[in-house]
Amino acid sequence: MDPRPAERFLKSQTDPRWAAVAADDLAATLADHAHCEKKASASAIALINDYPEDTELVEAMARLAEEEIGHFREVHQLLVARATELTRDRGDPYARALMGLLRQPPELRKLDRLLIGALIEARSCERFRLLRSELERRGEPSLASVFRRLESSEAGHAALFVHLAEGRFGEAITRARLDELARAEAAIVADLPIAARIH
Repeated sequence: MDPRPAERFLKSQTDPRWAAVAADDLAATLADHAHCEKKASASAIALINDYPEDTELVEAMARLAEEEIGHFREVHQLLVARATELTRDRGDPYARALMGLLRQPPELRKLDRLLIGALIEARSCERFRLLRSELERRGEPSLASVFRRLESSEAGHAALFVHLAEGRFGEAITRARLDELARAEAAIVADLPIAARIH
């Protein structure tokens, strides 16, 4: 999928210095990426658990969970190939801050979970594009090609979450809330330090 539409969900661009920082410490960046993929799979399963009556969502999240754990395996293999161990998960202040935006009424919470999922995937898509370009510049085309593939995949995931939200809440409500959450996401990104991690 063309990744560019997914990035239009975002209200800010990543600081251009991030790509060099991430490429300078690829071991840390890849380990963080592996944990992101693992948690993305777990989040998809959590949506299945919480909304078992929503057949379309269940089937979509089952496919997504499988795809994300496949990405986890792929990134883990990259770490092993580079003689690097998977470090312990240090937590994700970015995702934690986004989850703090969830509203409590059940239907509003469902909408917010889907849209926060879309924003996380869109930000990952943007960062993979930046890192891919930096790796190409540094003469690492093989690793860059991995991130090119993942960039496209994340774009598809972002679009999927928005599609699911629009099917349940309508385009107007979905787009209005996505705009609100995207502004909050941009503020969260601006407050975080530039580090060798995906978010």
